[in-house]
Amino acid sequence: MPFNPDRVVASLSTKELNSLKKSEIVTIAKHFHIEFQSTMRKDDIKRVIAEHLFNESFCLVPNLRQ
Repeated sequence: MPFNPDRVVASLSTKELNSLKKSEIVTIAKHFHIEFQSTMRKDDIKRVIAEHLFNESFCLVPNLRQ
């Protein structure tokens, strides 16, 4: 089954976000038009995504370090 960013974000938790591959994280960022640098580390991209989704009220991702 192909990776579906909408489905992932609909039930996103910190644990799920941490388990994603970098390619999946990049797909989510591109899908939601979240700006990031391709040279960014996986954790930095995750943080940018979490902040964006939280600010846009897509989901609540309290702390990526958990």
